[in-house]
Amino acid sequence: MVAVDLHAAEFRVIELAKKSDQYIVENLFCYQLNSGTPSELETIGFEDKSAAFKKIVEELGLTGRPVCSSVSNALVMSKIIELSATLSPVEIEHQVMLEIDRFVPYPIEEISFDYEIQGDSGEGEGQINVLLVASRRENIDDQVAVLSAAGLKPVILDVDVYAMERAFSLLVGQLPESVLEKPVAIYDFRGNSVTLYVMCGERNIYMREQNLGSQQIKKESHSFYEPETSLSGKGSEEDLIQADNSVAIINNAVVIQQVLRGLQFYEAANINDPVGHIVLAGDVAVNNDIDEAIKQQVGLAISIADPFKEMVVSKRIDTLDLTPSLFMITCGLALRGFVNGAH
Repeated sequence: MVAVDLHAAEFRVIELAKKSDQYIVENLFCYQLNSGTPSELETIGFEDKSAAFKKIVEELGLTGRPVCSSVSNALVMSKIIELSATLSPVEIEHQVMLEIDRFVPYPIEEISFDYEIQGDSGEGEGQINVLLVASRRENIDDQVAVLSAAGLKPVILDVDVYAMERAFSLLVGQLPESVLEKPVAIYDFRGNSVTLYVMCGERNIYMREQNLGSQQIKKESHSFYEPETSLSGKGSEEDLIQADNSVAIINNAVVIQQVLRGLQFYEAANINDPVGHIVLAGDVAVNNDIDEAIKQQVGLAISIADPFKEMVVSKRIDTLDLTPSLFMITCGLALRGFVNGAH
């Protein structure tokens, strides 16, 4: 399954294959529609976004393919409800509908929702947890419209937080076992925001999103993968080139500030053990000793997210200077294409 992460006017695409227990990166692509400020990127219209993305889909040879994408955490309402394990599927659905009516502040015809049985609740024998997720239907329709207009077939629309949970499973083998005994904080910087995910046992236990504000962003050269067709109208797979676009990269001072602030908010919530390790993901400059700078501030070991570390990269793209930290959410979406990656 093709995974597409759409954020403002940035497109991140991954196509994974699997042979035995080995994941293979067949397609990998990241493109920003223009180099405007984060606030300008948020206001780019549907037609411009769809037209640009359609060229990308055609260039990558993905037209007509089924796709998994996601909506941002801010657009979703989620809740875990505890039900009796003796209920039938029909009875569970009835209870879910009652709960939606209670906790979603919109008419049922204006929302899209789904639910998943997550197993024993741990609170009492014969009780199960059911995860309920809902969003305004217009949010779903907008995302589906962009994907469909680009020539793709959207079949799964996930949520960023659950994609990050799946992507974190790709990092677990890279971390010392002693680290995994405590919660792990993942900071995902993208555009003009940062989202803190705290993982414990490969499940998200805390999440906080912070808007950085355009005054805290600076422009730097950053490596992206861009088809010439999107600029010049040429067309063949050989036109895929590595290009340096001027894009928003979060500077060191802001990264350190947000890491410290996020840890403070998490500790104030007092919901679990202190964080034992930090992972940086997204639009961070990873080659400027930012990990050492943060380690000196907080005294914790730092990793730069690399979901591709145990994967094989197709020969078509292995000459590119990969920036793995950008693709955590996209990798988590791509795992929906495999049975053991479903969530």
